[in-house]
Amino acid sequence: MGYSREVYDAAMAALEKRRADARSRAAALHERVVERHPRAREIEQEMARSAIQVARAVLDGRDVDAAVEKIKTQNLALQAELAAILAQEGAGQADFEPRYHCPCCEDTGYVNGHVCDCFRALLREEAYRRLSYSGSMQAADFDSLKLDYYPDAPDPRTGVVPRVRMKEILTYCRCYAEDFDTASPSLLLRGPTGTGKTHVSLAIARKAIERGYGVVYGPVQMLLHKLEREHFGRADGNSEEMMTGCDLLILDDLGSDFSSPFYTSCLYNLINSRMLENKPTIISTNLGQNELMERYGEQITSRIIGTFVPLAFLGRDIRQIKFQQKIR
Repeated sequence: MGYSREVYDAAMAALEKRRADARSRAAALHERVVERHPRAREIEQEMARSAIQVARAVLDGRDVDAAVEKIKTQNLALQAELAAILAQEGAGQADFEPRYHCPCCEDTGYVNGHVCDCFRALLREEAYRRLSYSGSMQAADFDSLKLDYYPDAPDPRTGVVPRVRMKEILTYCRCYAEDFDTASPSLLLRGPTGTGKTHVSLAIARKAIERGYGVVYGPVQMLLHKLEREHFGRADGNSEEMMTGCDLLILDDLGSDFSSPFYTSCLYNLINSRMLENKPTIISTNLGQNELMERYGEQITSRIIGTFVPLAFLGRDIRQIKFQQKIR
């Protein structure tokens, strides 16, 4: 997967910060120890002189093996003394060395000239973050979506109690988020405007990201517009590859996008590619099945209806309820 220069620079900056932080923590510990135990610095200096002593033995023509053995014995005694000092600080000699986030590449991003897995992960995370519309994600969780917003009287048309139905849906979605993996099913969140579909989508995205999965989330209009700009050379990027390859793709507010053959083609490619690779997708929409068919045609609608778990949201517009509560 190719990435823009901005993504590479941001990922490399994150690596450099990890490396600097590791060195800073080790240096801070070292300074604290030698400040409280001056003998620790003396031990380090004596051990550093060992190599010079060996070199002098070679130049003087002395028995090098005997000199090395003597210095080795001295160093072992010095190491034991230093270990005793560090033990008083609850540390070990290894703590004087930086503890890198990735021991394989020591936070350089490369191992033997090849890109390290940790760098690849950072590149993916940065690319997903830049692609996703995540401004409200931190504020979205399941606990903040109160069931009190949903009517507790049966709907006169269906006989279904919205509060009971939404309790079932929220319980299902919470479990879905907590147990999410790349084998999770795709979801279709369908219902009237303002009934919590976007909030639930964001809450799932947030939980999946916290668990280390790569998530692309965004309003359909915004994501398709990005694909259009890249396709016609008006912007750089590989958004289509990231949308088809991420662990979870969330297409919010399907039906609000401008209808065009190009957008419909992009939408079909995204849904079909992920379906063929068994990658979970979440779609939220205000449209019913007939409206989906009329707007997007049979190819897209049949795939959504036939492979996505349907969750029918009920109730009134929560945003209007909150606004009315404020002005009272």
